[in-house]
Amino acid sequence: MNKLVNNQHTSALFLGDSIVKGVSLENGRYKVLESSYYNKFKDTVFSSTKNNGKFGLTSEKLLGSIGKLQESEPDIVFISIGANDCNYNWKEISEQPEGKHLPAIEKNKFEDNLCSIYDYFLKNNVSTISLNFPPLHAEKFFNFLSSKLSGDNILKWLGNISRIYYHHESYNNIFETVTRTYGIDLIDIRSRFLMDDNLEDLIGVDGMHPGAAGHDLIYKSITDHLLTRAIRQNSGRVA
Repeated sequence: MNKLVNNQHTSALFLGDSIVKGVSLENGRYKVLESSYYNKFKDTVFSSTKNNGKFGLTSEKLLGSIGKLQESEPDIVFISIGANDCNYNWKEISEQPEGKHLPAIEKNKFEDNLCSIYDYFLKNNVSTISLNFPPLHAEKFFNFLSSKLSGDNILKWLGNISRIYYHHESYNNIFETVTRTYGIDLIDIRSRFLMDDNLEDLIGVDGMHPGAAGHDLIYKSITDHLLTRAIRQNSGRVA
């Protein structure tokens, strides 16, 4: 394929969770998609690209290892983090629906961690672009949990299934607010998912991880953003 060349950047580093890694649930097993948005990006944009996406990564874990990331010296970093921060220990909720349960990383701490991550990149003059969260499909997610745990007990604690979506959205809102406050480019993949008439086909059976069609949409969102950015940098001319 022809490379989509950017005048300023020739290497990239992707940071984040299992979605960044390219994980999707297929036939009851998680695996990395060959057609993940990262693999497409590497094939068509920058071949000198590294994927540091990790299953279960939280902002806390990313912050703890961020010093090592500078060794790869990328021209640009793409980051998406927070979807695991808002997750709960659903097994404990299933077993103790009357108890008090907190997300993996509470909202105030998530905000602080994200600020520290951005501070690090700004201090080290690393060009950064952020991707917000793909939407969580609450019904699919609940059904996925119920296939392994007590759906009745989880629903008893939740009150209603839609609470899953709004809780996830609240963390995305924090991510967007902090990103914009720091003046960092934000690729709004969430809106593109929600505006698509085939949303059901974009998100996998677990309600969390995009399938192949979802990854294709993310890839197109990234390349559209880079093209628009390149045009602006060239004062309205495509060079």
